[in-house]
Amino acid sequence: MLAEKRKLGKPEISALLNFNREYQNRTLEYFAKIKIDFDEANPGLSFPGLFAEVDSISGRVRPLDKQRAWSWGDCRALGIWSYLLAKNAMPALELKISGRNIRLDEFFTDYCDKISRALLERYDINGGYFPFLVDIRTNKASDDPRNIKVAKGKYDPSHVFAASGFMQYGILKEDDSLIGFGLSLMDESLKCGESFQNIDHITKKILPQRGEGFLMVCVGAMIDSLKCAQAPQIPQKTRDCLARLIPGAVRVSQYILDKFSNPETGEFWELNDDKDRPFVDTCGGVICDPGHSAEAAGFFAELTDFIDDKSLRTDLVERLLKIIGFVSKFGYSKMNLLYKAVDLKTGNGVFDRISEDGKKYRTAPWWNLSELAAASVKLHQISGDEDSLSSYVKARNSLYSFYPNELIGGLMVQTLDADTGVPLPFNPATGNLDPMHSQRSREREIEALQLLQENLP
Repeated sequence: MLAEKRKLGKPEISALLNFNREYQNRTLEYFAKIKIDFDEANPGLSFPGLFAEVDSISGRVRPLDKQRAWSWGDCRALGIWSYLLAKNAMPALELKISGRNIRLDEFFTDYCDKISRALLERYDINGGYFPFLVDIRTNKASDDPRNIKVAKGKYDPSHVFAASGFMQYGILKEDDSLIGFGLSLMDESLKCGESFQNIDHITKKILPQRGEGFLMVCVGAMIDSLKCAQAPQIPQKTRDCLARLIPGAVRVSQYILDKFSNPETGEFWELNDDKDRPFVDTCGGVICDPGHSAEAAGFFAELTDFIDDKSLRTDLVERLLKIIGFVSKFGYSKMNLLYKAVDLKTGNGVFDRISEDGKKYRTAPWWNLSELAAASVKLHQISGDEDSLSSYVKARNSLYSFYPNELIGGLMVQTLDADTGVPLPFNPATGNLDPMHSQRSREREIEALQLLQENLP
């Protein structure tokens, strides 16, 4: 646990950096282990992407006939692992895992190559899109009721994650054709999002309301790629190529802040009606997703590093500090867990999931706290704001107090009951273990802490 601080000194920062890097490496070792174990148990079967078909509560691998590949997870793995490799944050650790000798950076370089090949094949054989769920033997869209059908120009977030994954992988490989492919996917995603033609992954339809989520994820994809291109060995021509993303990221960020947040209170909501007013649901509520609020604030805070206009940077940071402050004050349950959904009208957590026996739950997914911690420490690093440091401490302590699971190598249980802290068998979006949210947000936390450390007297 990290005690409440007015500032972080050298001993605290050093301890946090060591903890985070060791934890990052531990999770990488676990992803390597489950991949190696799958390959050993299934000779002759090449899993077409990230293997992470593990229940986050029990740690048990799903039966082979129940396993699927998830395009979200595949693209997220390709992106975050390419990023770690590009910035030389993937250690050259020599390990023995399940009887096999590996070097971690070489293992994940090979893993990214395999995921990329599987995704490119998937895109081709499925008619130019990345199915939400994929059959592991054919790499085609799975015949599964959970799957999402899309049409040209009407995408689910798989398309955005693919854009990010291929841009970052192309940067790592210094392959202009892969970068170009990622950029074209990004252009298609932005066009889809800005016309509100994206497919919601829960309803599997185009929402009648205007949502911020798809566009916000687009900004995240652009930021991930811009940051990847800053790795020391990346050629300047590649950075110049990726710089074309900056105007779009600024435009969409300002749109989201203008249309989906209150500049005075920091309130941030999910949906607008067709007149761009906060959407009031059938229960009379206006839904805020604290995790999306934190995620947006983190993306936009990282974007300030790419903005030359000082006035614009200042305005952005002021808005983001209010959003983080609002989430930290109103987003938590009495158990000190961050709700998936809060009603801005009442300030209460919203019952967002129903079990098979009809019981309602207010849930707390693992990823929202990791995103809040990363956004808060980044804003503290940018501004020196003490309240954002308090937000960082609170989010980080809650995350590591409730979610790590030894049965999955220290990775996080996906969903808890926000009111009791009991693990729930609900998948936030995809059923596999997600490689991105915790690793990406932890890496951003590391980067912000390093900058704080560099600026200490």
